Amino acid sequence: MKYCTRCKRIFRQEELTLCPKCSRKLHDDPHHYSPVDIITANGFELERIKAALTDAQIPFTVQETARDTGLQILNAAPPENCRVFVPLSFYNDAVELLTGIGALSDVEEIDEAESQRLKEERKKEDPEEMSPRKRFWVRVFSILLFIALIAGAVFLADLLIPLINPHFQ
Repeated sequence: MKYCTRCKRIFRQEELTLCPKCSRKLHDDPHHYSPVDIITANGFELERIKAALTDAQIPFTVQETARDTGLQILNAAPPENCRVFVPLSFYNDAVELLTGIGALSDVEEIDEAESQRLKEERKKEDPEEMSPRKRFWVRVFSILLFIALIAGAVFLADLLIPLINPHFQ
């Protein structure tokens, strides 16, 4: 698999060395968080894609295409075209989802071995999420610790002020 850092696209042809779109050198082993341009959409279709990706808990970013930013800023119109990016490790999930809702057609998925490797890398780097109960107790403990820290600082200041300046009482 080859990856273009400028176009944010992946290519299956191993013999390619330059991006066919921008002529930049392709990278052989992209990072699993590398953003991949999955689709360009606008209007209702863009909102539908964003809702589907959000519901499936697939991280994504939306970027207006370069040629559309001028007049939209002046008249507050919605952007004409937006590119949707997903991390490389979520690419197959996003392609499957967008094909299922009819937004994509004829897009190759990453082969299963490569997909598993990217998911394993993501799992190794992602910290394990806390349960809601544990998160609650960590927050309570943090608040109490913060209050104790402020109280200690005020108490220490009250003790040190008379020593520094005896006329300051």
